[in-house]
Amino acid sequence: MKVRLSKKDLLEAELMAKDTVFMLERLSVSPRLENKNQSRLEANIFGFMAEFAVCRVLDTEPPRLNFATDGGVDLWLGDVTIDVKYTARNTNKLIFDSVSKFKSQVAVLVTATSNMDVMEILGWCSKNRFIEESYKKDFGYGERLVMDADKLQPIEQFWLKYTQNKFL
Repeated sequence: MKVRLSKKDLLEAELMAKDTVFMLERLSVSPRLENKNQSRLEANIFGFMAEFAVCRVLDTEPPRLNFATDGGVDLWLGDVTIDVKYTARNTNKLIFDSVSKFKSQVAVLVTATSNMDVMEILGWCSKNRFIEESYKKDFGYGERLVMDADKLQPIEQFWLKYTQNKFL
């Protein structure tokens, strides 16, 4: 599902990313991974844009800036916790360092499109399903747990499942 972000969402994502990078640099925190294709700021902007895209589709409260940690939870849909993951278009993989790093009940994978204001939600997966179906892969910095985007369920199915359970 493709989601066009508003100018306000784009600005908020940029400002939140700048604040995050500013604080991390002031605290002398090294980037998590070196990425020759993308700056620390760009990575954070895309991450927040991904969160805004999911937020708008599921009608949750918008993402907010957390300085120490978000506890592995980016968004809440009622009492359901969601971790939004951004992936570069050429990767299309949901990746967690380990099972213990998958803190939310659900993960949603998002990527950018050729239009700067449009994000594409590739799908979602419950933590239990990820544990059952993910595989290990080493991208050059240690093994990670991975699920290919084509194994994820459409975001519409998540919304339907949540909505049906909400009224039971």
